Amino acid sequence: MQPPQPLHHDPRDRDPRLADPRRAADSPWRRIQRHSRPEATGWHPEPASHDAGPGHEEFYSPDDQYGDPEPHLQDGGEDDDDRYDTGDRFVPGFGDYGDEDDEPDHPARGRSARRERTRGPNGPRPPRRRRLRWIAPLAALLVILIPLGIGGSYVYSLYQNKYHPADYSGAGTGHIVVQVTSGETPTGLGPQLARLGVVASSRAFVLAAEHSSNPNGLLPGFYGMHLHMKASLAYTLLLNQKNLVQVTVTIPEGWRLSQIVAYLGAKSGISASAYQAILKKPAQLHLPASANGKPEGYLFPATYEVVPHESALGVLSGMVQRFNQEAAQLNLATAAKQVHLTESQVITMASLVEAEGGRTSDYPKIARVIYNRLAQNIPLELDSTVLYGLNTYGIMASDQQLNSSSPYNTYRHKGLTPGPIDSPGAAAIQAVLNPAAGNWIYFVTVNPKTGLTLFTASQTQFEQYRAELEHNLGQGQG
Repeated sequence: MQPPQPLHHDPRDRDPRLADPRRAADSPWRRIQRHSRPEATGWHPEPASHDAGPGHEEFYSPDDQYGDPEPHLQDGGEDDDDRYDTGDRFVPGFGDYGDEDDEPDHPARGRSARRERTRGPNGPRPPRRRRLRWIAPLAALLVILIPLGIGGSYVYSLYQNKYHPADYSGAGTGHIVVQVTSGETPTGLGPQLARLGVVASSRAFVLAAEHSSNPNGLLPGFYGMHLHMKASLAYTLLLNQKNLVQVTVTIPEGWRLSQIVAYLGAKSGISASAYQAILKKPAQLHLPASANGKPEGYLFPATYEVVPHESALGVLSGMVQRFNQEAAQLNLATAAKQVHLTESQVITMASLVEAEGGRTSDYPKIARVIYNRLAQNIPLELDSTVLYGLNTYGIMASDQQLNSSSPYNTYRHKGLTPGPIDSPGAAAIQAVLNPAAGNWIYFVTVNPKTGLTLFTASQTQFEQYRAELEHNLGQGQG
């Protein structure tokens, strides 16, 4: 009788006959497994001592084929695998390969293992999601690409701004006056035009100037321009002096010479340095003799038109001429003699009235206070003169300032100041020539906001007025 032929059976699949322990020994798979044991190769491990217990036969469970994932414990609690002593050597078919205690490098294989993995304690479970192994490479790629993208975008924007900057098309709309100061360049003027909305970008204006046949042809003055102009058209407009417009500047009464120069430098289209250069040589202004060569007080406060191509000398000379006209109308030389003053003293006193007065209607009273104190040989004690001598501004001088050694400190020096402290207007000059009648020797502008000024001949009353002024200043009414 021929021995049974081995079945072509996947050892990873369970033999259904092994489910019955009584048939395990007759299973073809059991016979094949017996031949795969070490005895078949001539190697005989020492038999393991195993006591199955009374009434029990020794048999192999189906899970002994390649290792029991959950070892069956006998009565003595010992592992079934102890029946084979391998002597610390690997025995094919008898290792721990496939045990659940094994390392995860040896996962269970085959359809049975897949079926076991897809079942949970409560029935089938969904398949485990595959690990997203592409996240790390993608993150590394993004780390490289994002900076490159940002850098590339920045370089591209630089290129565009330099060679293809934003620009409007057409001659523009509306009307706006733009000032070009002396020595201005397209590079310096471009940002101003862009802020005003004349051109789309300063770079477009600079390129227009570079491509022009006259790249350095800007002349100072005020130009009538339009909004949203093409840069090349804007630059061409500025080269045409027909587009220069007349500028109006207004100098308020009571401004110091330094204030006038700063304002003209900002508003007339002529630099402040140009005016300062003229004032260093005042003889060219043709000041009146009473000025003693000092322009302070003799640039008459008024509204002036600065025509195109006007010079600093022309502007300042026009202001001196205006003073001479006012002096002629007032008949200053004769009127000064009537009040027993010189022309210079009249202008100096008028500058004090202008600096101290709050309301024009109070000017004649303030002039009378000055006359009375001069007549009584009392120091004028005017804070405005102290602050002028220290080249500062304010309403009340501090104790430290009152102790200054300036010749303009009328707390320490009697009489008028050495010269005017500002440019007085016609009202202040008229007040000096026609003072009010009264015995006042004190006055205080108690409310600088409204210009309310109170007069008295009593020192006690004066102290009360001064306290009222300090209170109002503390309340933010200064």
